[in-house]
Amino acid sequence: MEEYANYKQISEQKNYNQLIKEKEFIAKIEAWQRIVDEMAHSINTDVYIAVSNLEKHRDLPKIQKAFYHTKQIRDLTNLLMWYIKRNELDISGEMKEINIEEIIKLQIEAVKEGISTLRLSADEHQDRILQMEIPIEVKRICSVTINKEIADSIVLILKDIIRNAIKNTKQEGPEVKVRLNGTDTEVIVEVWNNEAISEDYAKWFNNETTNEPENISKSSKVGLRVIKMWIDLLKIKATLIPDYQNNSTTAQIIFPKEIRYAKD
Repeated sequence: MEEYANYKQISEQKNYNQLIKEKEFIAKIEAWQRIVDEMAHSINTDVYIAVSNLEKHRDLPKIQKAFYHTKQIRDLTNLLMWYIKRNELDISGEMKEINIEEIIKLQIEAVKEGISTLRLSADEHQDRILQMEIPIEVKRICSVTINKEIADSIVLILKDIIRNAIKNTKQEGPEVKVRLNGTDTEVIVEVWNNEAISEDYAKWFNNETTNEPENISKSSKVGLRVIKMWIDLLKIKATLIPDYQNNSTTAQIIFPKEIRYAKD
C-alpha cells in the first residue's frame, strides 16, 4: 500500500508539473500573439498612410512600383492578423479569382528588383540572376477562386516558392523554369531550379520528418515555414522533388480550382 501511495504521489506530481508547463507554454504563445497583433496594427497604420499618398501619384512608373510593394506589405500584414485570429473570426462566402500566371510574373519581377534581399554570397551570381530569363509555360486557364479575406495567401505561397527557387540556383549559370497546367478541378504549378536541395530539407518540407534541417539559411527556412503554414491550413498539396542525378529541384503545388476555408 505504501509503495502504491508513493507511486500515486509521484504520478500526480508529474501530471501537475506537466500541467504547469502546458499553461506556461500557452501563456507564452498568447503573449507573442498579442505582440504580433500590436505590431501588425502599428505597421498597418503607417502603411495605410503611405498607400494613400502614393495612390495620388500612381501615373509615375517608380511610384507605381513603390505603390505595389507598399500595398503588398499592407495586404500581407492584414493576412497575418487574420491568421492569428482565425478561430475568432467569421469568414464570408465571397470569393475572389486569382490568376496564377499573373502573380508569378509579378513575383519574379519583385525578386529581381529586391535582389539584395536574397543575400547571395557572390556578386556574379546576383548579376547573372538579373540577366536570367525565366520561361513560363502555360496550359489552359490557370486561375483559382478563394475566400476573399485570405486571397493573399496564394500570393504569399507563390512569392516564397519563386524566391526560394531563384535563390537556390547554380552560381555560374542560374536557371529557373515555371510550368502551369490548368485542369477542370485544379491548377498544377511546377517551379524548377538547377540546384538540388538536401535530402533532410526535402523530407522536412514534405512532412516525412518533423526535424527542421540546420544546413539552410534562416530566410529560406522562414519562407518555407510560411508556405507550410498556409498549405496545411488550406489543405493544398505541395511537394519538393530533388533530382540529385541532374542537380535540380522541382517544387510542385496543386491548387484546387476552388479553395474554401472551413474551420476544423
